[in-house]
Amino acid sequence: MAGDLSGLRTCIIQTGACPGSADNSDFKEKNMNRNIRRFTRFLLLPLMALVLLSGCISAAKLLEKAERAWSMGLYFDAIDGALQSYEKAVDKNKEQAEIDASREFLIERFPLFNENLSKIAENQLSGTDTDKAKAWETYQQLVQMNSRIGNSIASSFLETVDYSTQLRNAKDVAAQIKYVKSLELIGQDQRSSYIEAVGLLLEINNLVPGYRDIGNLLKLSYQEGTLVIAFSDRSLYFNYNTENSDRTVDLRSEMDTALRDYIKENDYPDFLKFITAGSVKSAEDAGAVLFVDVQGDIWIDSEVVDSYSNGSITWTRSYEGTPSILVTRIKDTRNEIAPVSLELSQSVSIEFFPVRYNTESLTQDMFYNQFNNIVWMTDQLNGARAVLDDQDGSVDMLIWAEMKYGGLVNFLKSAIVNAPDGDQDLPIDVEVYKETKEFINDTLPDFLEFKDMDVEDQIINQTFDGFLSKSGVKELLTNLEG
Repeated sequence: MAGDLSGLRTCIIQTGACPGSADNSDFKEKNMNRNIRRFTRFLLLPLMALVLLSGCISAAKLLEKAERAWSMGLYFDAIDGALQSYEKAVDKNKEQAEIDASREFLIERFPLFNENLSKIAENQLSGTDTDKAKAWETYQQLVQMNSRIGNSIASSFLETVDYSTQLRNAKDVAAQIKYVKSLELIGQDQRSSYIEAVGLLLEINNLVPGYRDIGNLLKLSYQEGTLVIAFSDRSLYFNYNTENSDRTVDLRSEMDTALRDYIKENDYPDFLKFITAGSVKSAEDAGAVLFVDVQGDIWIDSEVVDSYSNGSITWTRSYEGTPSILVTRIKDTRNEIAPVSLELSQSVSIEFFPVRYNTESLTQDMFYNQFNNIVWMTDQLNGARAVLDDQDGSVDMLIWAEMKYGGLVNFLKSAIVNAPDGDQDLPIDVEVYKETKEFINDTLPDFLEFKDMDVEDQIINQTFDGFLSKSGVKELLTNLEG
């Protein structure tokens, strides 16, 4: 089960501790940028919504909410709401009665707020360890609200209290309790206990930065709680052979990334370290718990087959290969292998009616119901597009056009139609061939270059899904320690 330890970035910046290794520059930079983006995205929208809502709520409504909050024992929310009500009433030049109502609430309740929360905090400090560890949060509310009042227009008639010393002492108490618990967890010498200890140590650092020796304890806990996963350095070759391209690409890094992401999703990402190894033995020597070996070759081809004598062109594309994964859990030498058969075969054959059928004329039926009929032509195009969307398939198209070298097409503007009163040269409806021209001149060349398909991503996804379809491989990737 994946873990998410809040405060990780803060602690790493302040203590220099990092998961799995002393060399943590990449870890810091990537995670810092990711966390900043995530924090900004998730924090900005709620803040904007809060500003908009508070701008729409009247001072009277805010005071009503404050009254309800107070009756429920939500003292902080009550004083905050009453202060907002007072500030808004003054700012909007409301009637004096509305201003006085908020002012009287604050004069009466703010001293009680300090008194009530102070007693709660004192009782917490006299309670169990769990209660003591929460006392600082109560003092934090006292400090925040007194600071808020002191910097507001209500400071002219409200007297604030400084609880910063009590807050600092309560944080020390909480840090001590968490510190003792973290030492107990480290003493259990189990991966789960080290991970839990890191969470407590991060909380301590947020309370009291640099508390005692938590920097060293964090490094120890990360080191002992981190698992090493080794990936083979073999290649997963992607041989690309099309009309305009002939190249070989190594997809190993993309495949490794997909597998690493999957492992992270099912474990604790901050407690995983990935390395490259040449064999199970070298992976074991490096302290790895798992060795993942992906290899294989994949061939991708496309071509145009011209048959000028028969008046036809066939556009084909395909890929095939059998990439495989071998996963070995080093602890118990268990291994699982999963080969994946990749196969795609598609073709579109175009027959040119004048040449293919050795004629220069059409019957009336063929002219009106086929070559000059938008419904008939659209049906052909839809069938061809369906083949392009399928994993495998082929389709034949029949068009009224001249075939040129290089797979080019010259669409005829008219046709000789056999009629009872003599042959007629009738124009072909432009709309009939508008989409046909676009399909043959644009779509099919893109089809040959796989431009309608992110073929590398498709192969990675298909291969990845094939690997995980074998339960043994999936179990090893999600149960790293056995």
